[in-house]
Amino acid sequence: MQRYNDARPVKVRARKGNFMLLRTLLLIALVGVLPTAAGASSISCEGGIVSTGDSVVDLVVKCGQPAWKESHQEELTERPAAGLRQQTYVTVERWTYDFGPQQLLRIVTIRNGVVTDVRTGREYGLPRDSDTAKPECGDRIISTGDTQVDVLNKCGEPFYRTSHDEELWQPMGATGSRKVVVTVEEWTYNFGPQRFMRIITFRNGRVVDVRTGKYGVR
Repeated sequence: MQRYNDARPVKVRARKGNFMLLRTLLLIALVGVLPTAAGASSISCEGGIVSTGDSVVDLVVKCGQPAWKESHQEELTERPAAGLRQQTYVTVERWTYDFGPQQLLRIVTIRNGVVTDVRTGREYGLPRDSDTAKPECGDRIISTGDTQVDVLNKCGEPFYRTSHDEELWQPMGATGSRKVVVTVEEWTYNFGPQRFMRIITFRNGRVVDVRTGKYGVR
């Protein structure tokens, strides 16, 4: 009987230790989750935090100019009443910030001067002293959906590029429509006379097609 009483406090202390350990692990997990949720709609820079709804001026003041800019125009057409037609022009910009090789790229979408979306890219930034010439990109994977910044990080500047605009009309509800001006670019990479050129097509800054061309040149 005496031996049972002596063992009982040890058992209670072990339970308390387990509870404290579980509580500590839970707090660590919560701390790890909270920044991810907050970062989904904001970008943190040396000058402060910019969130959706902030102006492009706030973005420039706090984060400076981006490493890369893309933009296109959208024309919104609505018919609020019979015989009436209302057109609205929207400038859509995508700014990409490169904070170096230890952090993923951050991509900010701006519509008519207001931040509407902030997301994290799939590629890490470039070293500050990196060489942009990367001929080995001929063996690296370029996928549809990659951004122009993704391709620049993998391949550097292209040998040659062309661009043109296309106009697309999209329905909006029962009475409206939207004209979207799509910028189409083709980037050609030249890897020398022993390898085929690669031609990458972008629509509004995203890869939609990758094909092989003729042999390259010196």
